[in-house]
Amino acid sequence: QAAAFHSQHGPMLDLRAVVQSRAPAMCLAAEFKRASPSKGLINPGATAAAQAAAYGAAGASVISVLTEERWFQGSLADLRAARLATTGQAYRRPAILRKEFVFGTYQIYEAAAHGADTILLIVAVTPADLLKVLVDTCREVGMEPLVEVHGQSELDVALNAGARVIGVNNRNLHTFRMDLATTDRTAEELAKRGIRFDHHLCSEEGGAGAGAAAATAATMPEYALCSLSGMSSPTDVDRYRQIGVGMCLIGESLMRAADPAAAIAGLCLDPAAYGRRMMDAAAAGGAYTAGTKIVKVCGITTAEDALVACRAHANLIGVIFAPKSKRCVTAEQASDVVRAVRDFGERSGRIGLACPGNNVAKMAPVQALVIKARALEEAARRPLVVGVFQNQPAEFIREMVDTCGLDMVQLHGQEGMEAASEDICGVPALRVVDIETSTDGSSSRAVASTDAVQKILDGVTSDPAAILLDTSIKGSKEGGGTGVTFDHSIAEQLQNRGLPVIIAGGLKPGNVKDAVMKTRPWGIDVSSGVEQSPGKKNHDAVTKFVGGARDAAIEASKGF
Repeated sequence: QAAAFHSQHGPMLDLRAVVQSRAPAMCLAAEFKRASPSKGLINPGATAAAQAAAYGAAGASVISVLTEERWFQGSLADLRAARLATTGQAYRRPAILRKEFVFGTYQIYEAAAHGADTILLIVAVTPADLLKVLVDTCREVGMEPLVEVHGQSELDVALNAGARVIGVNNRNLHTFRMDLATTDRTAEELAKRGIRFDHHLCSEEGGAGAGAAAATAATMPEYALCSLSGMSSPTDVDRYRQIGVGMCLIGESLMRAADPAAAIAGLCLDPAAYGRRMMDAAAAGGAYTAGTKIVKVCGITTAEDALVACRAHANLIGVIFAPKSKRCVTAEQASDVVRAVRDFGERSGRIGLACPGNNVAKMAPVQALVIKARALEEAARRPLVVGVFQNQPAEFIREMVDTCGLDMVQLHGQEGMEAASEDICGVPALRVVDIETSTDGSSSRAVASTDAVQKILDGVTSDPAAILLDTSIKGSKEGGGTGVTFDHSIAEQLQNRGLPVIIAGGLKPGNVKDAVMKTRPWGIDVSSGVEQSPGKKNHDAVTKFVGGARDAAIEASKGF
């Protein structure tokens, strides 16, 4: 049956050659699955033929098809449908991967008979001697298998079995914990052993953009490294591109996407596309018009409140270390919040900002801050924890960053713009600029002059990750926590000059929609506006605030 199928519909594709032929672009394995054990139903009405055709037309080089019936609602019929739907098209045919728990050689023959070019073999569920048999059987029928590992011991088993295309599952199948650094560690281990896998070598050997098609088998790396879980953004793709990964597998986000082609284009598989994406955002002189992207919930003191904000889809979770604040936390409290946020985001370490190139510090301040804003948007797809400090020593800030595992800090005192440098703080920093007003906000209009806005722009440096505008009560020495709204036309004017800003002060569920719709700030920040008492969040208010901001951002974007 396998011979007959491939005789009629074309020969199998070699997975390693497919991956390497896409260099310098990242090879994308786009996955088809209707459900999963961890997420339940994802897209139960999807058809394999239509989804595979959309993936192939959008540039996917591999299409992964779940054939397991109980948990993923897949079938061998889906495998065959995906193969037939992508054969004989104007685009280059993608390789078809059968993704299944494989326990015997029969499943390999079965996959080949239904149009598969390759099959997934999982070290974690396969005895070492059987894995060797399965790898050899794949090659006997013309397949190059994708062998999945998690950790060094499984890598040893895969290499001993003869694996050449190694896929790293960033999710531990025993604990279900996600750690994107698993792929980094595997790449480092392969490099230590002198094993050639670096995807950059494929384009260097074969000529830029030519990949395997222009290189000989002798010059191409003997191995290909793939990352198989946890990715959803162009920053994730670029992260792995930097360490020589050749293929990323992305499933759930593509299955949920209303437009898979647009979602794939947004991944910026080609490094040149990623560079253009980041640099275009920093076009000199252009007004910021992209609307609200970042929602921060500050003054969090417990893991419970942090999780409520995370589930509401807040990007930033603020914990305050300023001793005069009613919401001041201890290192132990902050550590509890960090652990909860990391568990929610299925990560075990800190998430940094991935800015393209190494010249951000040499750019004009506004241009640099635009690029950093885009990088923060990508990093904050998983919620990040921000430690808020006010006129406290840099040594104490660094100590809390290291002790608690903070992702970012926020400087809310008189430290100066340069103090928000990552070199000083140890992590990216938000820099607060106080907007002076009276207790009822009535005098803020006098501040919102062109001269005042220009003064802010003149004082901005490329040191911070972003600028946050907050209300400062006239005559008060300490800013923040006022519950008073400043004149948001200041934010509008700054964004018209190209500087994206976060606004804070006096925001609450009842006025956030108006603020987002009228001002369209890059980010919004709330603290006392969603509290039932200082340091204790009203969970319903948090959910309404974040949801209201997201809904308003969508509505506001319709005119742009």
